[in-house]
Amino acid sequence: MATSRKIIVVVMLLLSNQVFAQLPDEQSTAISNNLEFSNAANLQLEDDATWQTLNSYRRHALALNTAEEAELQALGLLTVLQIDNLLQYRSALGPLISLYELQAIPGFDMATIQKLLPYVSLNDQLGPQYSLHDYLQNGDHNLLLRYGRKPEKAKGYETHKYKGSPDKLFLRYRYSFPKYISAGVLMEKDPGEPWLVKSKIPMFDFYSVHVFLKNFHRLKALAVGDFTVNLGQGLLVWQSHAYQKGASAMLTKREGEILRPYTSAGEFNFFRGLGATCQLKNWSVTAFASLRFLDAAIDSTDIESIIAGNISTSGYHRTATELANRQNVRLLSIGGNIKYTAPRWHVGLNLVNQTFSPALLKVQRPYNKFDFTGSRLIGGSIDFAGYYKNVHFFGEAATNDNLKSAFMIGAITTIAPTVDLSLVYRSFDKEYHSLFTNSFGNGYQTANERGCYTAMAIRLSKRFTIESYSDIYYSPWLKYQKSAPSRGTDYSISGIYTPDKLTVYRLRYIYQTSQQNQAQEGNNIPALGTLTKMNLRFDIQKQLSKSFKIKGRIEYCQFYSMSVQHGGMCFLEAGKGINKVPFYITARIAYFKTENYDTRIYATESSVLYDNSVTQFYGTGWQFYMNLKWKVNRRITCWARFHQTRYPELQKVGSGNEEVNSNHITNIQFQLQYLLAKKN
Repeated sequence: MATSRKIIVVVMLLLSNQVFAQLPDEQSTAISNNLEFSNAANLQLEDDATWQTLNSYRRHALALNTAEEAELQALGLLTVLQIDNLLQYRSALGPLISLYELQAIPGFDMATIQKLLPYVSLNDQLGPQYSLHDYLQNGDHNLLLRYGRKPEKAKGYETHKYKGSPDKLFLRYRYSFPKYISAGVLMEKDPGEPWLVKSKIPMFDFYSVHVFLKNFHRLKALAVGDFTVNLGQGLLVWQSHAYQKGASAMLTKREGEILRPYTSAGEFNFFRGLGATCQLKNWSVTAFASLRFLDAAIDSTDIESIIAGNISTSGYHRTATELANRQNVRLLSIGGNIKYTAPRWHVGLNLVNQTFSPALLKVQRPYNKFDFTGSRLIGGSIDFAGYYKNVHFFGEAATNDNLKSAFMIGAITTIAPTVDLSLVYRSFDKEYHSLFTNSFGNGYQTANERGCYTAMAIRLSKRFTIESYSDIYYSPWLKYQKSAPSRGTDYSISGIYTPDKLTVYRLRYIYQTSQQNQAQEGNNIPALGTLTKMNLRFDIQKQLSKSFKIKGRIEYCQFYSMSVQHGGMCFLEAGKGINKVPFYITARIAYFKTENYDTRIYATESSVLYDNSVTQFYGTGWQFYMNLKWKVNRRITCWARFHQTRYPELQKVGSGNEEVNSNHITNIQFQLQYLLAKKN
């Protein structure tokens, strides 16, 4: 058995050609798709934790022969079926002899292995003899400085509505040893925000500090400062990165450790305080406590009944109003989790108690009649995941102190050697409340929705894969711009063709229907009408040589409401490395033409390291950008970026305080990274 296994591995090594790994500045296709769909849903994602984790694993590779399920999940590169197949293979046959032995595991094709290779190895660097001294000596020191500015002067600066300069400043220092320890500090100032002055010392608008210890004997995690909590399937609390339905057909399950260090620039989705996870055999217990101050408008006309309005999640403090709303609400959060884990299944009990001071009270509208108001929000849930034969089941059931519930259940299975199937059903009561939720669904809130999602991935050959999904959902109560219960559908099918290891073609078709208020002739009361949107996209990506890469896209959009509107976009991007300097240059040129805002098109961009950059193409015009990366030496890397969008048919661009008296908008960025990495 062992001899035949070695022969198989040798044959795999001989058949494997050289693979050009993904550059550290690039993100995976799933993350890029997720960013585009999140921006389309008006969710600006500043969470770059997954990106940081992957780059850390480039220097400190994850040991596949000892990696636990949660660590494999944290990579964000494997489905639950692939992870289970790997663990079952390792349990049955022992440690892997070679990384290319992954080809013998069901569900692992060369495309998957290529994605994994830069981040994994077979041997643990420390093994079981780790100590606190090892934690403090084997990690990386990473200092990142970023500056950005738009040269055109927006209306908010000319009218002095914005109280600060248009400069965007970002500073992050982090010491990190993946799987063991992370500590750091982050500072950020957004464009338009003034410097805060304390004792005549200019201060950034936002600060974040964390110390995070992992896998120290029975202490699985200890968080001090800023951290995120991720429970179950996100019905109660989920603050870290999570895939939405447009990212990838099979990425439907929320996965990963409960406590994670918070290292990003977003100013809302995290806790600040203490958290810990302890494990004893099959049981683990997590507890956390947090004290935060959130942004909200305050009504203090009656000193005995001070109330707060809607909580703001943008993190902007540019205008007098935004500054007045800054940190007006104190939020005390206490919660925990008890989990029992057995081979191939687990069950967990979650509880969160949140206290607001002053109490929250929204201006009543018909569509927000059942939104949360008050000073205390208590929620609890039970989550589970497990296997029955080759079917993976997962789900969560949650409720508030008002006894209203949210429920979701899913299943992922392989129905044939080359066919994977995923099903997710969700039902969220209109009166269910949760503040830091991020569940799998159609809306940004886990409330007022019922839906059924079905996805399938078919590997027709080693080179050709088809992914498709359908989502049918219904809202039993009103929503914004929907004066009656509404329904919608999403359908998508994608084909991925990889004729060789250096070329990828993707063709994707999306068809969506939804309902929204529409004015009707002779009727002053708006009624629901059906909206239809179709997107057809073709992508190509090709590695022409080890230092030269191109990619391009053509996308067409059609939107139908009372009439048909059209939109289109195409771009070509090239990246070239100049090893003698050493420089890496990336440039893109794009043309777009859309008839209105409903036919807008989103696309991720190549940018400086850890910058989640997404463009919204709307109107008619051209876009051009150029990125320059200069690796000065082993420790210092610099980036420069010039980005401009031109609208030949316009005299002004933007609206409100962001309006620019010009037909173009420019963005300039500079970034410097000092990385002191231990050689391994």
